[in-house]
Amino acid sequence: MTQIIRYVHITEETCTIEESFVDFIESHEKTGKGLAAEITEKLEKDGLSISDCRGQGYDNGANMSGKYNGVQAHIHSLNEFARFVPYAAHTLNIVGVHAAEVSPLMITLFGKVQAIFNFFSSSTLRWEKLMKTLTISLKGNSDTRWSAKKEAIIPLRRQIKEVLQVLESIIHTPKTNAVSVCSAKELLIQIDFSLCLLDFWCQILSLIDRENKLLQSKNISINIAAKKMKGLKASIQNLRDVGVDNIIKAAAETAIQIGIEGDFPMKRKRKVKQMALYEAEDDFCRLSPETDFGSQCNLVFDSILTQIEWRFEAMSAVSSDFDFLIGHSLSKSSVDELITKAKNLSKIYKADLDSSDFQSEMASFKYQAAAMMENFEKSSPMDILQLIHKYSLTDAYPNTAIAIRIFLTLPVTVATCERSFSKLKIIKNYLRSTMGQERLSCLAVFSIEHEVANALDFDDVISDFASKKARKVTLN
Repeated sequence: MTQIIRYVHITEETCTIEESFVDFIESHEKTGKGLAAEITEKLEKDGLSISDCRGQGYDNGANMSGKYNGVQAHIHSLNEFARFVPYAAHTLNIVGVHAAEVSPLMITLFGKVQAIFNFFSSSTLRWEKLMKTLTISLKGNSDTRWSAKKEAIIPLRRQIKEVLQVLESIIHTPKTNAVSVCSAKELLIQIDFSLCLLDFWCQILSLIDRENKLLQSKNISINIAAKKMKGLKASIQNLRDVGVDNIIKAAAETAIQIGIEGDFPMKRKRKVKQMALYEAEDDFCRLSPETDFGSQCNLVFDSILTQIEWRFEAMSAVSSDFDFLIGHSLSKSSVDELITKAKNLSKIYKADLDSSDFQSEMASFKYQAAAMMENFEKSSPMDILQLIHKYSLTDAYPNTAIAIRIFLTLPVTVATCERSFSKLKIIKNYLRSTMGQERLSCLAVFSIEHEVANALDFDDVISDFASKKARKVTLN
């Protein structure tokens, strides 16, 4: 496991959100209970109290995020104030993966995309011939990394005509082995009008991938992430409302350009030997290819919309608890509303916030902040915290400052953890396979926290090291 601490760093001039690497933890457990015990043991060893923790973030594995036996549940039993927030980018990745498996038509599409990539990438000669024709390299599909789906779909969509040309040339090139010719012919058969789904998925993937990358920033706060999910949901709903007629029309034009049949392949009708009445009902209920295509696309939209709604429910709940600390809410809400919300938040964090003081602070802070900030309505929680420390208002509004710091400390992403594992592969490569845990952690700290390491005065470090290693004894 990797240990990252997220906190609000306050200096005389600025306030920033920081995520600092602490250590790699050599884990011997797989269950939620065992992993939670290893985490708490490591915190005690580092001199960090679990009671000071106000947020915890993991991926969506059952042993980490499980409601009853996951790590988050066991940590929450030790500290009720350590609120769990699911990893937003990973959760969005799961939403997309499930949407891509919502119907056989979608599964078949991504299977075709992967088959085309596998055909060319499995042979250096075929790949070389392909790359001489394409301007953008084809990529493989992946279920664990959502951006890989975009990287696989978009290059193929833009260069489908060139891919067809290369397949044709492989078939008609003399001395091409029988396996390559047979595989190329099979792929040509699979490339039909159903690939109009490439346009359909290009729109969805671009929307999701854009938000996915923004959610991986360490400086993002929960209220911003919640707004982005709300915006993404509105964008997907708009695509559903517009429908797929334009996609079908554009795909028909593309089909004519690349020389394939510009219509859906007709499915073989099942012969039903029944009474005339039932035969008439069966024909009435049978959907046309265009209608069936639109229905399956709507299944994708509905899957995404539904999963965004319930998978980000926890994040939305946390955001709603703190939303009165945002400039827009502070300016628009009445004093009574702010007092009520301050009272409710004090109940959740009763160890950190004094309810009566916090309520009186909010009644006053609403007008003080508006008078001291030019763009008060557009201010973020970080802007308000900057204001408090810039004008030394901590003594006057201590609970307000604490509430904002808790809000900004709650994790949105664990991308920093994933990046540390990427650094781990660089530090402990096959030439350093016997490296010990202590040396690995020290090198990782130097590499990951290089900004702090570069700020060190090495003369003082060398002098301190030399004094500790001095073997000569001073004689009186």
